[in-house]
Amino acid sequence: MGIFGGNNKSIYYEHLLNLYAYLSRMYHHLSYKYKKEYEVFQVMTRYGPHPWPGIKVHTPLSDKIYNVLIDQRFQDMIINGRIDGIKIYKDHSHKQVTFYISFHSIAGYKELLTIFRANKIDVKPELHHDNNGNVLLNRMYIAKDIFVRYSTDFYGEKEDPPQANDSKWRSAADSGHPQIWAVSRKYLQNHLYNLLNYKDNSHIYTFLSLADFSGIIVPIPNIILSLSSNKLITYNIYEGEKTNDLSTEANIISDHPEERLKAFLG
Repeated sequence: MGIFGGNNKSIYYEHLLNLYAYLSRMYHHLSYKYKKEYEVFQVMTRYGPHPWPGIKVHTPLSDKIYNVLIDQRFQDMIINGRIDGIKIYKDHSHKQVTFYISFHSIAGYKELLTIFRANKIDVKPELHHDNNGNVLLNRMYIAKDIFVRYSTDFYGEKEDPPQANDSKWRSAADSGHPQIWAVSRKYLQNHLYNLLNYKDNSHIYTFLSLADFSGIIVPIPNIILSLSSNKLITYNIYEGEKTNDLSTEANIISDHPEERLKAFLG
């Protein structure tokens, strides 16, 4: 039986709550928040700019994830700000534990994967894709019950353009709506007008551009907003701004989204 057999779940939640409360008292740069009425606590190592984009890693609080959270190497990551923070709920759910990792802290994601593997979590990205090689970004599973999603803004304040509102990206992960697709350059060129024809908010279409963060190549979603004078109007979630004159022939548009995402996520 694992450590969560019987009634031990609440015991181990309380242990983590007390552990990270203690670390936050010892290291005053850490921001610790506990909401008793919701039975959730959060530890942030920093607060970023507005908007504050990145990735979130979501998982239930399994035995192995508990071992990750008490691992001295992970505590060291938190103390030294190599990821942006964690949030942990007492109640079981698909995102009971959240790891916050901004793009500028992306080396911390790779370090987190190393700690996952050291605690016997088999990291192997599994992506949902269609027959054209386009990839669904709603939930990108990297191991059993563990998935990654992009966040346009950890604060949840970004509202313009509407497709960049993080509540839509959160809903995509939680409920599957809307569907957020990363399309290839070839598909974009051949189906652009069809992609822009959706008016029911059931789809968000993006392409991936690549950003180099100290040698780690990160695929960045660019939301396709509209077309004007045969030039794309897009929103880059990392840069937090629109581009108004991008050609569909631009080399920054990745032609192999699944390959790029798997290389990054694993």
